[in-house]
Amino acid sequence: YMRWKLITFTCLLVATLNPSAIRTSSAITLDSNTTSSESELKSTYRNIIDNHLNKNFSIMRTVRILINHYPEHASYIVDAAFDARENRVKAIVVAAMQAEPAVTYSVVDIAIQRYPDLCDAIVESAIQTEPAYIDDIISIALKREPGQADIIIRKAVASHPDFTESVLRTAAKEAPNSILSSITESIKALPDTATALVSVLKDFFVGTDKEKQNYSLNKEEWRLLTLEAKQSGVSRKELEWLVNEGYLEKETLAKIFDEKLN
Repeated sequence: YMRWKLITFTCLLVATLNPSAIRTSSAITLDSNTTSSESELKSTYRNIIDNHLNKNFSIMRTVRILINHYPEHASYIVDAAFDARENRVKAIVVAAMQAEPAVTYSVVDIAIQRYPDLCDAIVESAIQTEPAYIDDIISIALKREPGQADIIIRKAVASHPDFTESVLRTAAKEAPNSILSSITESIKALPDTATALVSVLKDFFVGTDKEKQNYSLNKEEWRLLTLEAKQSGVSRKELEWLVNEGYLEKETLAKIFDEKLN
């Protein structure tokens, strides 16, 4: 075991200080099934990271190199990197995802676990780095921090409005009761996209089997969303589906648009 640990550390150190060296030592690899404890593995990576930083490597470059060679240990590498540079959380997440997009879920997971107060910033940075993984990012963020659902969904929509429908479907699974308030806040923040957001919302709710819905959405939430949409330039015609689908009373819609019922 001690011999394995020494070989592992030496191999990692050589490979990361000189990336090309990994080609000549490919026979020596880390075994994910080793009996080494998680804390010992993390400690090993911490030692390597500290060594790199002492040699004036940046934390981002160090993380990229390590994850390029050992993506299966991404969570340990990132966790150790956080210990080394707690003031570079977003940079570490970005570096890890740039090195290997497939580790996005585990990297965002460990980041939010350790820094829940930075959840929205982590989500925003992660989405900007790998928008194709937006569903994974939103899913793990909502599971870890359901109380921050509004801001998580809003950040996702604000970062990539084209992914709004995908975000809504993920939110419907993880935080269904935060959908309306999140979209309302998104309309406030992005009034120019209000019409598009309402259209996506229509496609989502009209196309959903109502019998399978588990949403606790009340008409006051719909009223607030409609009011915000109207103030952002969405026409009455584009909001009539709310009445047709039973989400809003006809009188309420008329009042919002200051119209008299016939």
